[in-house]
Amino acid sequence: MKRSILVLFWVFVSAAMFAQGGIDVAGIVLDEQGQELIGVSVQVKGKQGVGVVTDFDGRFKLSGIPAGSTLVYSYIGYVTREIKYTATKLKEKIALKEAVNEFDEVVVVGRDTQRKVSVVGAITNVDPAGIQAPAVSVSNMLGGRVPGIIAVTRSGEPGNNFSEFWIRGISTFGASSSALVLVDGIEGNINDLDPADIESFSILKDASATAVYGTRGANGVVVVTTKRGKAGKLHVNFKTNATYSYSPRMPEYADAYQYATLANEARSVRGDDPVYSATELELFKTGLDPDLYPNVNWRDVILKDHVINNQHHLSISGGGQSARYYMSLGILNSEALFKQDKSASKHDVNVNYHKYNFRTNIDADLTKTTLLSLNLEAVIKTQNAPGTGSSNKYLWESQANLPPTVVPVRYSNGQLPAYGTNLEDKSPYVRLNYMGYTTNETYSTKINVGLSQDLGIITEGLSVRGLFSFSMNGAHIVDRHMNPEQYYADPKDGRYLDGSLKTVRTVNKEDMTAIQASASNRELYFEAAANYKRLFNQDHRVTGLAHFYRQELTNVDWGNGVLVSIPKRYQALSFRGTYSYKDTYFVEGNLGYTGSENFNKERRYGWFPSISGGWVPTQYDWYRNLLPFNNFLKFRASWGRVGNDRLKDENGNDIRFPYLTTLGNVSSTWGTGLAENRTGSMNLKWEVSTKTNFGIDARFFDDKVDMTVDFFHTKTTDIFQRRANIPDEGGLSNVLPYANIGSMKSWGMDGTLAYTHTFNKDMALTVRGNFTHAENEVIYWEQSGVNYPYQSNSGVPYKVQRGLIALGLFKDEDDIKSSPKQTFMDNYRPGDIKYKDVNGDGKIDKDDVVPLNYSAVPFIQYGFALDWNYKAFRVSILFEGVSKVQYFQGGRGFYPFLNESRGNLLEMVADPRNRWIPREYAEANGIDPALAENPNAKFPRLTYGENKNNNQESTFWLADGKYLRLKNVDVSYRFTNNWLKSRVGVESATLSLIGENLHVWDKVKLFDPSQASGNGAEYPLQRMYTLQLNLTF
Repeated sequence: MKRSILVLFWVFVSAAMFAQGGIDVAGIVLDEQGQELIGVSVQVKGKQGVGVVTDFDGRFKLSGIPAGSTLVYSYIGYVTREIKYTATKLKEKIALKEAVNEFDEVVVVGRDTQRKVSVVGAITNVDPAGIQAPAVSVSNMLGGRVPGIIAVTRSGEPGNNFSEFWIRGISTFGASSSALVLVDGIEGNINDLDPADIESFSILKDASATAVYGTRGANGVVVVTTKRGKAGKLHVNFKTNATYSYSPRMPEYADAYQYATLANEARSVRGDDPVYSATELELFKTGLDPDLYPNVNWRDVILKDHVINNQHHLSISGGGQSARYYMSLGILNSEALFKQDKSASKHDVNVNYHKYNFRTNIDADLTKTTLLSLNLEAVIKTQNAPGTGSSNKYLWESQANLPPTVVPVRYSNGQLPAYGTNLEDKSPYVRLNYMGYTTNETYSTKINVGLSQDLGIITEGLSVRGLFSFSMNGAHIVDRHMNPEQYYADPKDGRYLDGSLKTVRTVNKEDMTAIQASASNRELYFEAAANYKRLFNQDHRVTGLAHFYRQELTNVDWGNGVLVSIPKRYQALSFRGTYSYKDTYFVEGNLGYTGSENFNKERRYGWFPSISGGWVPTQYDWYRNLLPFNNFLKFRASWGRVGNDRLKDENGNDIRFPYLTTLGNVSSTWGTGLAENRTGSMNLKWEVSTKTNFGIDARFFDDKVDMTVDFFHTKTTDIFQRRANIPDEGGLSNVLPYANIGSMKSWGMDGTLAYTHTFNKDMALTVRGNFTHAENEVIYWEQSGVNYPYQSNSGVPYKVQRGLIALGLFKDEDDIKSSPKQTFMDNYRPGDIKYKDVNGDGKIDKDDVVPLNYSAVPFIQYGFALDWNYKAFRVSILFEGVSKVQYFQGGRGFYPFLNESRGNLLEMVADPRNRWIPREYAEANGIDPALAENPNAKFPRLTYGENKNNNQESTFWLADGKYLRLKNVDVSYRFTNNWLKSRVGVESATLSLIGENLHVWDKVKLFDPSQASGNGAEYPLQRMYTLQLNLTF
């Protein structure tokens, strides 16, 4: 007895001493939705039997554990967490993440989430981590990363450098072809999003996936959900970066001497007197008279070599049992390459773009079954610009189009130059620095309030939810315009007898004036839905959805008038039902009932059904035994019809109430009177697209290989088109009505293929690729003036390039005489472009213009990437490319001397190998005769001024726009040092070096191939190097 008492005494003393030297840890364990978890095991790692389990309130307490102990939190169905403690903590909030197997993983689908295995529609889920590279917008990250997306970026100018994209290409020409973008269930602008706020990102591509969105989802849907708070301790994330940006590829232009020499050649080879004398050529060459014979590289004058931009993002999230929150602030500062002369203006006239994002998402559990959600979003964008016109494109065009020979930057007497009185006659330096400036502020605010109620008390699996949204967008523009006095010195009469400069005033001074303008629009949105999800006998899984929405929009930009002042309204009712048996057989049906203001009462509403199914043979034992390397295989198929009512006019503007006939004042030979200015189309009805899709999802070799491929076909009928074949005698020639007469089809395939190999616990490699092939063909396009079948828009791709077929260059006069007459000009000569007489009528004219192969929008876009991880290092490389795309070279700045002394001259023209030169001219001017009369020259015989024969769009100027781009390289290292956590409070720090648009392999060479159709008059796409730091607290 005494021995037992003595043993107990020493155990007690030891425990007391242990407690005095240890630490205490207490708190609560929750799931990510804030629900207490009962019975969670909390054990000290490495000490068998030392631990507790959480009580009925999810709470626990451990006392006297050694400092530096690691606690292991484990619970069936949840991911185990390990946390190291060095000091006492009595208010811990531990959130456990639910462990999801491949069959329970959910993805975002139309108006809901769905188990990934049961998805039978064509849906691509984008990993948000893949779109976190520094970029001005999310749209710029889609091309080459996401299968099913065709994207093009035409400008690199800050604030305008967004990609235009289509889901599975273009499938209509009479209505909008743009995809619907939903952010947290509400229609939004994808370019306003900060990528760091994105939780999930899905692309819905076929009719089965988009049916519940009605007319709005006719061209596919982008579904984005933003991050929300999770129960647990406070999390703080901070990201900051700085980007070095420059233009890697811009056209090289000839200097003044080259320009003047070739201008003389252009005149001489046509039998005209040269523009410049030998003395003037020498003055250009030596630069002895920069007033009258300047040599100005306007690019060097108004452009900087590089800029440094920056981007920052801060987010805070957390929560507990009753509420969760997520808040973020994003800042983007981007500056253009224009070089402001600070001595000319104290105002900031550069094209600067700033964007500020603020977001708050709050979830509150009103009861155990009632969830209230509140989303607040605000986006503010400001942009400066020179006061040179409605678009900064004019400023870029001016430096691309003004030759070096016309005017200096400033005359030696201090006067500013202007070649004439028009805006395009002013120098880029004046347009940038002396004509005022414009500030453009836009703002967007959005409030979403949602309420979800679990009705399991009525029947298991039933729930209802409602969502109300109010959003407002506005803009405020202040245009401050001014003009300094400007002068011109004519080289032919530019000096007085004493040699002083003689100038003539061409532009009078205008003091600064300011014009303000504001615009706004607002949107109200309401939806209500009932969901049902139930599993019967572990084999039969049933889900159902009934959804209603109503949307109302008003916009000041619509203008004045009775019709346009009416709010634009949409409403729809949709249903979806799914059934699966043993996760092997799947069937899904959707039905939409959608209304539109664009049709009369008899046709206002349309029914749009879809059906889809799937089969997973890998659920069978016999299949797994037969093909053990095939871990998963699913076949999917869908069919459906979607409606489109977004009628557009020739300029892309919305047309409202097209079934109404309107009257207005019209002028005619009989005077002014009241007459129809629009003829109503009472029989107008929905444009309908019938979509079919067949897809395969598969994984092989212990899930190392992952593959998805989809084949799709869309036929669109009843396309809106203005009538073109109504005889003039009908009296409708000026007010032709719209009708459902066009049709079009599109088809193709898209998919992904990925291979992942884990070498060991420290190193892994993933190689993946994706592709999109989307072609189209117009079946019927009503048009007049078709004399030959090939002139029809039917039977060819939409917006296919059209031109003459070039047969090379005329060899000599005999070649001209033996060829059909080319009617564009009379005095064409050897070295000019020779065309094919397509219709065989003995002459070349506009009737010989034929459709060529492709349009300026690529039919094929693809990407492939490599991700290599070794311990804390990560290297990611992305290539992106396009194919089956064409453009025409041409325009001012490409055609030599198109507007005589207006328009730059490409330096490549100065190389005699690139232009056709008469042999006698070459011999007389010291040019190697072997280079003369080159039949393969890139440029025909030069002309000073417009050459109506050579400057026709033809296969001579047709260029291939395909390319392969090294789009992104990301090298990063993640620091997780305990010193950072204990001393600074930083759980992890990731340092990244990122390169964007690093190299392009293409046939264009002169410009970036994405912008080649602009022929050098577009702000170039930038090459960027970014240093980025991510901190997690």
